[in-house]
Amino acid sequence: MTVMTDEQIRHIVELIVARLQARSGNPATLSQEQLRHASVLKLFLTHDSLSITRTDLPFICQLAEGDRDNTAVANLFEALSLGMPVCVTLPGRSLAHLPLRDLARVPCQWRDAEGATVALHLKNVLSYRDISGRRGGWLVTSRKTVITALAREAAQAQHIQLVKQE
Repeated sequence: MTVMTDEQIRHIVELIVARLQARSGNPATLSQEQLRHASVLKLFLTHDSLSITRTDLPFICQLAEGDRDNTAVANLFEALSLGMPVCVTLPGRSLAHLPLRDLARVPCQWRDAEGATVALHLKNVLSYRDISGRRGGWLVTSRKTVITALAREAAQAQHIQLVKQE
C-alpha cells in the first residue's frame, strides 16, 4: 500500500480547488438533442450546472418515467447523480399535459421557454400559503385540485399563471 505525503495530498487538493473554481459560474446549456450526444462527465468537469432547452412532450414523459433507454434522459440522470443542478425548459403548450406526479419526483428546476419558473403542485388544495412568496411564473396543478378564492386572487396579484391538468 502506497502512502501519500502531505505535499502530494496538498497538491491534489489544490488541483481540485482550481478545477472547482474554474467551473464555478459556468453553466452548460444544451438542447434535448445535444444532451443525447453529450459527455456528461466532460460537462461536469467544466460546468457547474446544466440547462436543457428545446424539449418536447415525449422527452418530458420519458424523463418522468425514468426511461434510461432514451440517451438524453440517461444523460440527464447521470448529471443529477454527479450532483449537478439541472434546469429543464418545458414545452409551453404542453403544461396542461405534463405527467405531474411522476415529473415532480425528478429533482430538477422547471422553466418555460422565456425562463419563467414552472412549479408543480401535487396537493389536493391550492391555498394562499402555497402562493405566498412566489412571484410570477406558472403553477401547474392536477385537474382535481381545489383552488381557494384567496389563492386565485394572490396568484393574479403576483402574476402567477395557474394551469390545471386536462
